Amino acid sequence: MPSPQPTLATSLAQHLRHIRLQLAPLDLTALARQSGFLRRTPRKILMLDFGLALLALAVERCLSFERIAAVIGLVAGTSYSKQALHKRLTDRIQQFLAQVAVALFGQLSHASGLQGWLQPFPRVLLHDSTTQALPEHLAALFPGSSNQRRRRQAAVKVQLIGDLRQGTVHHLSLSSFRRNDQAAAPDILEIARRGDLILRDLGYWALHVFECLLFKGAFFLSRYRHDTTVLDPRTGQPLDLAGLLRTQGGLDRQVWLGEKHRLSVRLVAVPVPEALANERRRRARANRDKRLNPSPRHLFLLGWNIFVTNVDRNTWPPKTIQAIYRLRWRIEMIFKAWKSHLGLRELNCRTANLLRLSLMTKLLFCVLVCQVCNQLELLHTDGRHVSLLRLARIIAECSCLVAAAILGLPPQQWLAHQLTAHAFYEQRADRKNFYEMLAALSRA
Repeated sequence: MPSPQPTLATSLAQHLRHIRLQLAPLDLTALARQSGFLRRTPRKILMLDFGLALLALAVERCLSFERIAAVIGLVAGTSYSKQALHKRLTDRIQQFLAQVAVALFGQLSHASGLQGWLQPFPRVLLHDSTTQALPEHLAALFPGSSNQRRRRQAAVKVQLIGDLRQGTVHHLSLSSFRRNDQAAAPDILEIARRGDLILRDLGYWALHVFECLLFKGAFFLSRYRHDTTVLDPRTGQPLDLAGLLRTQGGLDRQVWLGEKHRLSVRLVAVPVPEALANERRRRARANRDKRLNPSPRHLFLLGWNIFVTNVDRNTWPPKTIQAIYRLRWRIEMIFKAWKSHLGLRELNCRTANLLRLSLMTKLLFCVLVCQVCNQLELLHTDGRHVSLLRLARIIAECSCLVAAAILGLPPQQWLAHQLTAHAFYEQRADRKNFYEMLAALSRA
């Protein structure tokens, strides 16, 4: 019986080679026009070649105009200069590549085999964000947090919405650090459909968004925000959560949220281990923002995991809710893989447009790695499970092989291209390289 490793390697190579087949049915020219990235009919470089080249380059640590232009020319079978690329590149590249990611990885979906408690929901949408610091010269476009010691800080925030069941991406966007998660909470309303389940952390807490999701017929699961008023639906009077938990040792009941909204939801509270509760209280007391000075009620509630949802008891018993909410951690692992192994911190920040291109290209590749992880998990049946972080590290270490597979080239041909295109000094009249200087000295 053959060992599983060659099967996994063959599956990975086939998956990468099929990227071009997956791109071909997409009307990338139409997407480019829709985003405003393309304004006239391309005469030399087709959008298909442009997109395939960027996917092959995404695994590289730091992109440059020279390297991008050379690979685009290789794919298109023509010469393409970095000056031509620079002229084409605009701020619309961000929207174009986001649409490519949604279109491409939306059609690569497959059934992940999730059953049981998630079976009633056609999609399980995870929504989260990650932030990356940028050089100060980009602070005007991507302002960071305010700081009295450093007046100009820059940071970019990435919002991502993906489907846990299908492994697909439905939304990608870039913004400055100052558009916080609560401001981005309504983004989910453009994606959510009837029957979907939405998992988000407390940063996206917004009662009016919950209200809209209820109207759409979608479901949600969120942590409870402690400063939100909880009302008894029978009397309309505020409930004393702390008092109820002290006497009952747990909670699972229908309540209203908010004096104004009176949003009907199910509230479930389960105790956490004492060590975890004490650590939460220590962090709350140590917070340097004195406006967040915790009250005795807040410190008591830190000893509980409190959730709100509109999923009924017949679908989810109380003991399952905490385990289901932990699935949200998957998107945190995606961001960690992106930052630790897939080059998020190694962006070309020379200009804002090159930053957008570099960032969105790497995000494309991160989503591709997540797709590969799901494919290999389905293939592997010996009881072991594929680690997203370990797979990301392996793919990053084999970047040349990955790029060659995506382009459908033998590794030797890809290496030959790299050497021919990038191993030589640029010919410049205003600067001499080492060998020119050495030759000048030998003639003296």
